[in-house]
Amino acid sequence: MILVAFFAVCAAGAALGQLTQPFRRLGPVVGLASLAAACATAFLIGPTDGVTVGDVRLSGSTYAGMFLAGATAATLLLCLVGLVSGWPDRLVPAALAAFGGLGVALTATDPRVALAAAAAAAATGAVVSVPSGTAGEEPDNRLSEARTLALLVGSLLFAATAVSRPSWASGDGPVFVLGFLGLGTALAIRSGAIPFHVPAARLGRRGASMAPALLLVWIPAGIGLMAVSWSATTFGIRNDWLDAAATIVQIVAVATLVLGAVGAVLHEDLTEIVVYSIVQDSAFILLALASRDAGAAEPARMWLLAFVAAKTAFVAWAAAASRAFGSPDLGKLRGWLRRAPILGLALVAIAAATLGWPGSPVFEARSTLIDLALPDRLHLLTAVAIALSLGYYGRLLLVGLLPPADAVKAAAGERPRWSPARDGAAGEATVTTTAAGEATAAAVEAASPALKPKRRTARTAAAAELVPAETAPLAAASQANAATASASPPAGSGFRGRLLSLWSLNRTLEVSGAVLAAAALALTLAFGGLGASSASRGGIPFDTAAHATSTPTPSPTPSPTPSPEPTFAPIATHELGPSASPIPSASPSGSPAPTRSSKPNPVPKN
Repeated sequence: MILVAFFAVCAAGAALGQLTQPFRRLGPVVGLASLAAACATAFLIGPTDGVTVGDVRLSGSTYAGMFLAGATAATLLLCLVGLVSGWPDRLVPAALAAFGGLGVALTATDPRVALAAAAAAAATGAVVSVPSGTAGEEPDNRLSEARTLALLVGSLLFAATAVSRPSWASGDGPVFVLGFLGLGTALAIRSGAIPFHVPAARLGRRGASMAPALLLVWIPAGIGLMAVSWSATTFGIRNDWLDAAATIVQIVAVATLVLGAVGAVLHEDLTEIVVYSIVQDSAFILLALASRDAGAAEPARMWLLAFVAAKTAFVAWAAAASRAFGSPDLGKLRGWLRRAPILGLALVAIAAATLGWPGSPVFEARSTLIDLALPDRLHLLTAVAIALSLGYYGRLLLVGLLPPADAVKAAAGERPRWSPARDGAAGEATVTTTAAGEATAAAVEAASPALKPKRRTARTAAAAELVPAETAPLAAASQANAATASASPPAGSGFRGRLLSLWSLNRTLEVSGAVLAAAALALTLAFGGLGASSASRGGIPFDTAAHATSTPTPSPTPSPTPSPEPTFAPIATHELGPSASPIPSASPSGSPAPTRSSKPNPVPKN
């Protein structure tokens, strides 16, 4: 019943998240609780879980549970970052609905049900593709996303029709070849592969907050798992038309692998750098489809686990850096590493989870997919892809080491704020929480230095009534500080309480911790931890369905062996009467010819 619980959590979380969007405090609580519950139930999905609804059979697997748990956990950490950098109110219900659809796609044993569920999951992305802008802003990307969604759903449904083996489509005919191209087109469009990268770039600038994580990472990875299952079985036929279709997918993958990294190096906006980085790494999904080799299934599954976690962490990193320093412009972020070293450590972990090093599971997965999908002369792309990826990761780190820009200097950074205790006339200690509140409280204290704590509090409240409306927040902070001062313990007592009052965490440090946790999750999965390596070897139930519908390679029909001709032994027909006919007797080939008998066969008398 674990599968039923997972689908129930996703459905309820998506509905409640949509209903609680107008509520500022209730919406995040419902969203985070739903994601946590979905992650817990997905982690428990195993090969013994299954459910049958009518003619549809859903069977769990270790890899399906690992994939869904990793995606929901990364989403949870991403939304924790969104609590400070901007809550993605539309992302949570759309993500839960998409995970429900992907859960059906990854556990269905019927190819048509799996692809239809994947198309439904992709359709939920339309919710986060359109920003909540106001009139007068630049045009949004709803029209381009509508075209993308129409092409994606149409390609998936056509692929489902082709692989279901209708009677009017032969195993190596044009419809079957178009089904392969339809699956490759669906992957290329949704992942933003070259030449479909323009809508993906616009999505990063105009889409809802953190929308690239759903549309460019989670949904393409789920579709890619099914594409890998069909690559070596259903589409493993070797003929001229399918070979030409695979060559087209190879060209798109190579162009995406190179030009995606070049785009990430050339752009200045953090969101666009992240989008082009995702576009580059999505080329490995196309390479797994184009390989049509059974050996590509396991490394492709391993890569998809690392891809989902690492790129989600990269989206969270960009949101955290933009929030900490007030701008996503790389030119204004000079010196960011000096003020946010934890974000720098997270970026290094994200790069390691994406690229790995020789001998690591993620590195071997990337190199294996290139070796199986491309000819020998293009195997050098393994080193080229790593060098280009190190180019934009290294550029981000290098900018962080430069002298700080004005925006970085003005930011609080990750350093905790230590506020010294001040002893008043009565021995109280006043702890200030903000610079504005400290200035206001100091002004009130200077106006009445001899007042006792109670009268000082009253004087602060009177000053709050006299200030203009614009300075009301400052006066409120002053009143809070004065109340804290009057309630503070005497100097020298309550050392633990005084120590805790001196330590004040800032939001940048908290957000950086969440990003570092997401990077650590990606690094663990990329190096085979949490059972990722063993789960990648097992696969999903859809692999069995793909094998069940595989088409064998046609072989020449052997010529039939001629059957021996019967020989007849003549009998005397005059004894049988005029209506008698000779009785045939078959003789095996190669046997000596029968001799004519001079004596007719006796006929029994009635």
